[in-house]
Amino acid sequence: MVRWEALKARSRFKVISGEYGGIGNSPSDESEEREKDPKSLTFPAYVSSLLDSGDELMSSGVRMYCENRGGCPSSCHLCHRTGGQNRQEEPVLLEVTKAAPLYELLSDNETQKAIYEAMLSQLWCSGGGDVIDDWCRCDSTTFSVDGLPNCAPLPQPVLRLSPAHEPSSSLVVLEWHHTEPIIGVKIVDYLISLERVTITDRTETSKIETESVLSFVDDIASGSKTPCVMLGKVPDKVSNSISLIIRCLEPDTTYMFTLWAVDNTGRRSRPSAVTVKVPCPLVDDVKAKEIADKIYNLFNGYTSGKEQQTAYNTLMDLGPSTLHRVYYHYNQDYEHFGEFTWRCEDELGPRKAGLILSKLEELSSWCRSLLREPKIILRRISLKYLSCQYSEMKRSGINWQDLSTEVKKICDEQFLTVLYNDYGEHKEF
Repeated sequence: MVRWEALKARSRFKVISGEYGGIGNSPSDESEEREKDPKSLTFPAYVSSLLDSGDELMSSGVRMYCENRGGCPSSCHLCHRTGGQNRQEEPVLLEVTKAAPLYELLSDNETQKAIYEAMLSQLWCSGGGDVIDDWCRCDSTTFSVDGLPNCAPLPQPVLRLSPAHEPSSSLVVLEWHHTEPIIGVKIVDYLISLERVTITDRTETSKIETESVLSFVDDIASGSKTPCVMLGKVPDKVSNSISLIIRCLEPDTTYMFTLWAVDNTGRRSRPSAVTVKVPCPLVDDVKAKEIADKIYNLFNGYTSGKEQQTAYNTLMDLGPSTLHRVYYHYNQDYEHFGEFTWRCEDELGPRKAGLILSKLEELSSWCRSLLREPKIILRRISLKYLSCQYSEMKRSGINWQDLSTEVKKICDEQFLTVLYNDYGEHKEF
């Protein structure tokens, strides 16, 4: 055997096109080498010997350029120079002009097969197992601490907010793309968790315990579990995108959604997480203006006990956001007859007025600032979703590439009305 030594001193080799893996000896060279002790040659010397011997494969695939890179400068006191000798030119660039797979450069069939299998293992099984049909048989040394085979890389899904649907005060749309290699890994399910997050200060967050962890196949696509999570889109022959509609969220709250892919051995991928700040509570500004007018009429002039109770019940039935808009409109239109807070205390008494006004403090400062905008528009859109009846779906037989065909058998397309608030005046540019 001929052993190649690494780059010598000032020699530098660089592949600038094609692929170069290594060159085997001719049969005559190998027979000669078996008869004598192994040699130790530098790589330039080995290349030169092949060129001199007329090796056609080498001469047609490799050219070698020599260039003098200069010597040690005379001003450097740390260099040891050898006087009286001229340095020979050394190879500094190796250009491969013909690319070929490594195993095709070998003439032995068994060696070709071994290298081919090793390359498949490195490509699909991280070099820690053998490719059998379309899966990896992992070596015993590649099992994880929980006893699951770990040689085939499990792709991490990337969860994101849908760019086509903005979050509402109670709903978000999440999506990701289903991807899996053709060999090594078979994804059979996805897990998604929902956590509520509280912000303790500007730099630190603390999580409240996980509210739910759902299986895409068992709990969502099969239509068996929660009405708060619905299918939006599933993979088909055109797209591999999956989207979920998450409902039942609380306004002005931060949530973190985490997604894992699960393969047929039960192994989970690395998680992908999205943190979302849900918008402020929804408000119907037209209705709030009508209630402000009603409260003024109840408070105007002599107020009987019945009218006082009607005003109290009306205001207590309002949510914090609508009450804030009633407060805003009342002061905008009727403040010259008395400010809203003062009129409530005067007509209803300090205790009842305190109960009503305390609801205004339930809103965050962010939402209170938005509710002081002069104009708030209520906007409606229709969102398409899949309403699924219960049907047992087998993980092992799921065909992700054409899941829409399977889903259409148990799901119907329906539309959900989603409400949004637009704050402030809309200007046309």
